Amino acid sequence: MIFRASIPEIRESLVQPFQVYPIARFGTVHAYVYRSYGEVVRHRHPEFDEVFLIYEGLVTFWTDHQELTLKPDELIRIPRGMAHRSGSRVPSLVLLFRKDFMPERRNGDFRISDSTVESLTTVRIHERLRAYPDFTPVPLLEANAVHYRGLRGSGSSPEWETRGPTFLLLLRGEIAMEAYQPGWPEPARGILAPGELAVLPPGTRWRWESREPSVLFWVEDAES
Repeated sequence: MIFRASIPEIRESLVQPFQVYPIARFGTVHAYVYRSYGEVVRHRHPEFDEVFLIYEGLVTFWTDHQELTLKPDELIRIPRGMAHRSGSRVPSLVLLFRKDFMPERRNGDFRISDSTVESLTTVRIHERLRAYPDFTPVPLLEANAVHYRGLRGSGSSPEWETRGPTFLLLLRGEIAMEAYQPGWPEPARGILAPGELAVLPPGTRWRWESREPSVLFWVEDAES
């Protein structure tokens, strides 16, 4: 089974800043989206790392030792246990990936007074991908046995196979995607536009066709 969703469509239902909205679960990973406007109080998550993808706007993250402002299509990993806060002066949209079982909890409910010295990890996706040939799966981050990769290219892609539950989000361009498994009566086919996503089960073989340069964000749960 393939699950599909659209971030632009979900955006319309987001009203309250920093209220996380679940968009997909793949394996042990939860993907959320939220509006960032104003500031979240200093807090930490002792159970899991957090990975944020800036979708729209500008978002600043603070720790006791760093201040970083991220733009669209940039990633940041905040290690488990690190005290941090974040905020935006302009309305922004953010995707959040983490392993947890509390989708109803508001971001920022844990308050603490200690800190760590470990650094934040940031990635500029498009800058990283430019250093590799088209259709090369490029490692971006790894957190809690979850692999974050990027793909860019135009024309006909090679075929890949998912090893674990996989989340695919189109950042740029438009692609015609085909996916299949041996037990399916026929391949699943569909068009992905920017902001649209698909979730594939393990063992799915997939490929794409595009007429323009396209960029895909690929997240795979290696533990499932």
